[in-house]
Amino acid sequence: MTAAFHLPLLFAGVITTPAPAPRINLPRVAVAACAAVTREDVQEALGRAVGNGEEQTGGGESTCDYASGRGQVTVTVQRLKAKLDLAREMASLKASIPDATVRETDGVGAPAFSLDIAGAGTQLFVIRGDGALVMISVLGFGEAPQVSAAALRMARRALGRL
Repeated sequence: MTAAFHLPLLFAGVITTPAPAPRINLPRVAVAACAAVTREDVQEALGRAVGNGEEQTGGGESTCDYASGRGQVTVTVQRLKAKLDLAREMASLKASIPDATVRETDGVGAPAFSLDIAGAGTQLFVIRGDGALVMISVLGFGEAPQVSAAALRMARRALGRL
């Protein structure tokens, strides 16, 4: 035998398993946005076809966009690090889009509010007690009264999968 064949035997007794990397506790999204609200869910809620979801994930947040013509549905799932002040969040959104209407929204089993944007659609924000935030934005498919029920259906689906 040559020396090259003996090297693995020499090191066999001294090779150790490396220590595991330290855990970094970042907020995690248990279910990604495109899985929380699927393309089929969006199409069923809107009653029209949309493209495949395009997902972006990072920093404890996952966002999925579904587009059709000039309309877009955006689903965001996020784990909050701190409890939100719902009234302050509503006021902040209202201030950022003065022509919009902010209203509390029932029907999802958690605190929720909608930002209705004239000429565009609605954005529904749901904050579950365990820190999960779900935002469903339905823009370009009609005015808020026409698309709010679809946003509610999608939010219910997302909450059921988280």
